[in-house]
Amino acid sequence: MSPRIEIKIYPESPDGQIMDVPEGSTYEDLLNTLDINQEIVILLNNGQAVPVDGTVEAGTLTILKAISGG
Repeated sequence: MSPRIEIKIYPESPDGQIMDVPEGSTYEDLLNTLDINQEIVILLNNGQAVPVDGTVEAGTLTILKAISGG
């Protein structure tokens, strides 16, 4: 059964969206699907940091994007 996750992206989409992710997908696969550069984010699943190459698990995934500028 594929994991169902709620994805919240900060700062632009904190309200979240629900997605079903194919079984065995990594967080890197998910970021590629969402067109998000993995080098500028911190990933938290249910409040715990997860590695980009880790397998997606059901829960609430928070994607924190780095903000830069001058």
